[in-house]
Amino acid sequence: MTTELVLLGTAGAPLPVAGRGGISSALIVGERVFVIDCGRGSPSAFVEAGLEFPKLEAVFLTHLHADHIGDLPGLLLYGWGVRVGDNGPLAPIRVYGPSRPAAVPAGDTLFHRETTINPERPVPGAADLVDAILAGYAYHLNVMPLDARMPDAGALVRGIDISVPARAGGLAQAQVLVFADEAVRVTAVAVTHGHAVPALAYRFDTADGSVVFSGDTTVNDDLIALAQGADILVHQVADLGYLERHGLTGAALERMAGLHTDVTKVGSVAERAGARELILRHYLPAEPDAITAADWAKRAGHGFTGATTAGHDGLRRLLPPRA
Repeated sequence: MTTELVLLGTAGAPLPVAGRGGISSALIVGERVFVIDCGRGSPSAFVEAGLEFPKLEAVFLTHLHADHIGDLPGLLLYGWGVRVGDNGPLAPIRVYGPSRPAAVPAGDTLFHRETTINPERPVPGAADLVDAILAGYAYHLNVMPLDARMPDAGALVRGIDISVPARAGGLAQAQVLVFADEAVRVTAVAVTHGHAVPALAYRFDTADGSVVFSGDTTVNDDLIALAQGADILVHQVADLGYLERHGLTGAALERMAGLHTDVTKVGSVAERAGARELILRHYLPAEPDAITAADWAKRAGHGFTGATTAGHDGLRRLLPPRA
């Protein structure tokens, strides 16, 4: 068995840019495929990476912003017709993600809410999201099997909420076991991403090693604890200085600093975690010609004694088997 990381898309923020797909990654464990986030273009990138829809086992959502979930319907539905084996429909794809927060975040004088969408369920969790996708695509799911051979749509997908305990008394947050079997173990912890509560980071442990996905976060001690000794830390990165030079100032810049980790700080995160390699993705700015890969890697690697790689769409990293 081998474990391989594939970056399907590396752009941060919802607005599409030329030359970079939306944020999404895949982890291949033997014959099994796990996808982390489903940004713009992820189903096409999935196929271009040589991955097969029947082998997709689960999707892990770090949080429910549009740039991380926008192409989840396609990832579930485009390959629906081939998710069948010798004994009928394959097991449902499991979609893991944050549970419902306790309340809708409050606004303020600068960013206030003029309307509340779906007031009966204004802050759905991952399971609610999956239910809404099935409801929204009910026509396709109910009518398509009458014209083409399709598996039972009832066996297509299962949404699973991840509940994380509240951090108490300044203590480290407890890590949550998402699932585990003989080949892979997945744990999660909440990270800090503005008003996106909860937002999650994930750690995958296999016989070959460990890969941690930061999700969108500021510098976070609980993430650093989750990533201790990881072979690869896949971390988002922002150049707040670049954004300031291009017009983002004052309160808006402060808010951005409360959402993301600056390029000058991510190296120390990897060093404190004791990671072997730091791989960057979810770039802000997202445009490939804004900052060179060499500059991203050089600045992000400051203070980190391991290897720093500026990730790109299609990057692959095979974990070496452990002795």
